[in-house]
Amino acid sequence: MVIEITEQNFDDEVLKSELPVFACFVTSWCHSCYPACFIADELARQYEGKIKFVKVDAEKSPKISARYHVRSSPSIITFQGSQVVDMLPGYQEKESLTGLLDALIAGSAGVN
Repeated sequence: MVIEITEQNFDDEVLKSELPVFACFVTSWCHSCYPACFIADELARQYEGKIKFVKVDAEKSPKISARYHVRSSPSIITFQGSQVVDMLPGYQEKESLTGLLDALIAGSAGVN
């Protein structure tokens, strides 16, 4: 399941999460965001219990977007222990995201 995140619950749901977090930043006008969210839904089922999946509407949560320098939609940011692990702007294929998530679980992911 992908959880909708707002500025009010971001710190609790993302930065304080005991699981690694996959955050998908989207906007309402983005044509690539729908397929990105569909892939995130699939991955959330595949990695259930291992990684928390969240969606952030960049327009409704501009402070979060500014804090993490989100400049394009969609954008993926992974977090572990309140720290950014990877940042990927633009649409990403499921296969590359699977590799990213496997590395995140193994603890071998790093900031791109």
